[in-house]
Amino acid sequence: MGSNNVEESVLRETLNTFQHSRDGDSYILSPEQGIRLIEGWLQALRGDSNMDQLTGQLAELHTELQSTQPNGPYIRDLLLSLADKTQEFAEGPDAEGTWTGSLESLSKILRHIGNQV
Repeated sequence: MGSNNVEESVLRETLNTFQHSRDGDSYILSPEQGIRLIEGWLQALRGDSNMDQLTGQLAELHTELQSTQPNGPYIRDLLLSLADKTQEFAEGPDAEGTWTGSLESLSKILRHIGNQV
């Protein structure tokens, strides 16, 4: 992760969306906004077999957000797991430059949102 312009673009868009949805110490995102962000990530990561576990969890979160009765504890678990994986990428041997800081920011945001669910 880190060398693909599409991934970089989706990461910037994701962080920008979260920044604009911040209300004090909370993030106010609609399920539709979350679904759009996830769809962007699924598109950006498509075909990268190294990301299968990550895309699997993103797909599960996508499905859960579309549910008529989303399972809050399951969403929390998915968000916290995604936060952990994002942190691993930020600290991994392939992390580079602004990618590292941006991924760390995303990890913190996902963890914060997961703890709000």
